[in-house]
Amino acid sequence: MKKDFDDIKTEKYWFKGKPRSVLQIKGPLTKEKVIKISELKNEPEWMLKKRLWGYEWFLRLGLPDWGPDLSGLDINDAILYSSPLAKKPKTWDEIPEDIKEAFRKLGISEEEAKMLAGVGLQYDSEVIYKQVKKMLEKTGVIFLSMDEAVQQYPEMVKKYFGTIVPPADNKFAALNTAVWSGGTFIYVPENVKVPIPLHTYYRINLEGISQFERTLIIADENAEVTFVEGCSAPIYSKASLHAAVVEVIAKKNSTVKYVTIQNWSKNVYNLVTKRAIAYENARVSWISAAFGSKTIMLYPAVILKGNNSKAEIISVALVTNNQHFDTGGRAIHVGKNTKSSMVSKTISIGNGKATFRGDVRILNGAKNSIANIKCESLIEGNGEASSIPKIMVQEDSSYFNHEAKIERFDEEKMFYLMARGLDKNKCKSLVYLGFFEDVVSKIPLEYALEIKRLIDVDIEELGGNG
Repeated sequence: MKKDFDDIKTEKYWFKGKPRSVLQIKGPLTKEKVIKISELKNEPEWMLKKRLWGYEWFLRLGLPDWGPDLSGLDINDAILYSSPLAKKPKTWDEIPEDIKEAFRKLGISEEEAKMLAGVGLQYDSEVIYKQVKKMLEKTGVIFLSMDEAVQQYPEMVKKYFGTIVPPADNKFAALNTAVWSGGTFIYVPENVKVPIPLHTYYRINLEGISQFERTLIIADENAEVTFVEGCSAPIYSKASLHAAVVEVIAKKNSTVKYVTIQNWSKNVYNLVTKRAIAYENARVSWISAAFGSKTIMLYPAVILKGNNSKAEIISVALVTNNQHFDTGGRAIHVGKNTKSSMVSKTISIGNGKATFRGDVRILNGAKNSIANIKCESLIEGNGEASSIPKIMVQEDSSYFNHEAKIERFDEEKMFYLMARGLDKNKCKSLVYLGFFEDVVSKIPLEYALEIKRLIDVDIEELGGNG
């Protein structure tokens, strides 16, 4: 018997778990509340100073006066911090059964965790579980929550925290700096290559809560690492905010791949700042697949500081009714012989709206640098898509190319597939996945399969109609 859409969503993605909160701090944001969060975490004085620095900029900066409509977002009424448990579990067995069941529904159980190099689980404001394989620990790989890293590796965190994304960057980066909680810290030592992905899953469970995780990844010289994050939340009548900050330091000859599979529910404002700096011969890849959220503002950036460094910014998005995804990327070429590539593929269905902003800056002295942007959009029904390039070139020896293509859904393809006995939903799934295929092929297989499932879920929601 075929399940209806609500059953599918409830079982796998948008189910509501048992409300858990042993301690809450609600908005509006004040200096006293910032201090309280720092005290709860028993942080050193230098971290409190960073938080207060963020608070000062939060008061100074306004909301963006461009991009999507944020009028439905009320930061003053948000839950800024909520701890789901009085004590952090040390093992999987110590996690409460209702939370374990929530992660099992999302496809993350103890058995799945064993297949990864390391796994972390964040529930609302706190990371409740973190595990890394023993063989990686022996190589010196550090994989902790940011809260643990502040306590165990304070000098390293202090050195890099807020250096690539300062709180003055934007209002949401300032807010994150002031009230951040949870997130991931990764350090990969020199010459160490992590053979399989590290993974953290972020779950918003409590109604009205905002999530402000902070991630810092440091790849030392000749190191390699792939990090995958997954995100989900149930639907509530009240909007939620997800405002993470991610900073990546890729040192000489290192490689960092950062993959995001995002399926927040359609009451979440996903306003994230992600930025990396790549030194000599380093390579940084941002790869994201977006299917959920009410509104997204996300523009991963790479500062190509070192000679011969490379940046790859790849995104796929399926935008349906009442969603606006304002996404893109930024590449700043500083070193010589640097290369950047941005590839965006979006499908806009119903009244969904997709906006791509590609920002490339080739600075004076970045000789022989190459930058390419390719944006492709597929429209069905009344969907909208646009591409907005921003180009600044100060180096005559450089090369830049921007290509944008928007096309309507081809009904002939549907007819051809349906004539061979496939139902309409299956046909659409094949067409959409085929449109994304060259990008999805760059994602680890197990996560590529998740993208197919998310496409199927969105088709179920629409009932096969655009």
